[in-house]
Amino acid sequence: MQYDLITISREYGAGASELAVRLGADLGWQVLDVDIALAVADRLGVSRDSLAQWDEHAPGFFENIGGALMVGTPELPVDALVASRPQARDVAATTRDFLVEAAALQPSIIVGHGAQAIFAERPRTLRVRLVAPIAERSRRVATRRGCTEKEAVAMAHHFDHDRAHYVKAFHGRDVTDPLLYTLQINTGEIAMPDAVTIVRAVLGSVAG
Repeated sequence: MQYDLITISREYGAGASELAVRLGADLGWQVLDVDIALAVADRLGVSRDSLAQWDEHAPGFFENIGGALMVGTPELPVDALVASRPQARDVAATTRDFLVEAAALQPSIIVGHGAQAIFAERPRTLRVRLVAPIAERSRRVATRRGCTEKEAVAMAHHFDHDRAHYVKAFHGRDVTDPLLYTLQINTGEIAMPDAVTIVRAVLGSVAG
């Protein structure tokens, strides 16, 4: 079997984008990461800003209540901008369609967006998950975002919860399930160049 797709699931701050860029450069594969949201926004005919609320996010209880009230109570005053925003289920469905189509065209590396669940049963797919201790991740995030480590910890917990909820809500999978992945790497212990080498070794062991 020859791999032609890598999905990278991640804890926030574990280095998924860096790994994807390095692998993409080494392999000559397309990398789909932050540009996924831009492509989805274009397909839905909305701005990136209006999509941001639902990118890798599923509505919680109170958001669902608010959405139901907006749809079920047309006499309530609703800001035109709010009313025109895409719904979470539409964003998730469009994201899935875009990723499936993109992966079918050429070898790809996909970061996040439920790709590990979308392609869970697809042959030729290497599903990678990056993790790291929260202390290490918060240091990286604080440096990158210019915030305090306390703020970075809160940010990491927020994004980790949000992304896990998104995958569970729209794809029915638990992001922490080890059987969802071919390979899990702790970037708190494994340096990024070595992580690239590990992934390349797995690709090569099958390709050879």
